[in-house]
Amino acid sequence: MTASEPLRQWRALGLYSQVGAHRVFVREGGDVTRPVLLLLHGFPTASYDWHLLWPALAEHFHLVAPDLLGFGFSDKPRGHHYRITGQADLVEQVLREREIGRVHLLAHDLGDSVAQELLARHENRQFLGEDGLRLASVCFLNGGLFPEAHRPR
Repeated sequence: MTASEPLRQWRALGLYSQVGAHRVFVREGGDVTRPVLLLLHGFPTASYDWHLLWPALAEHFHLVAPDLLGFGFSDKPRGHHYRITGQADLVEQVLREREIGRVHLLAHDLGDSVAQELLARHENRQFLGEDGLRLASVCFLNGGLFPEAHRPR
């Protein structure tokens, strides 16, 4: 097996979602009757960040791991203004497409900032009594928890 073989297998087991004009790679796995665990990767990597943890997590959860726009196997549109809010929109669309309304969330690095936006939206919807994505729990790994001061490069 070559060093790139696990990555090829990862890609072969994923699907693409159309979000607006962009194709977004999503790896999904585990028993669909289990709670959903949304995995948001760091910078400058992709959903493949989770490949070593995948088997253990899949024993307890149905896993959904998108490559954020501009990363991994997702589109990388030139001239696009990449924003945390746009990445959160993308994640919500991927989940809506799969009719997933409630998730546990595990985020790392850049994914922490996207997770914070999703958490703020969740709290706002709770306050207003609106429908939308519900977060059952959130776990932040290392990352920029202060988006106004965090400048990933």
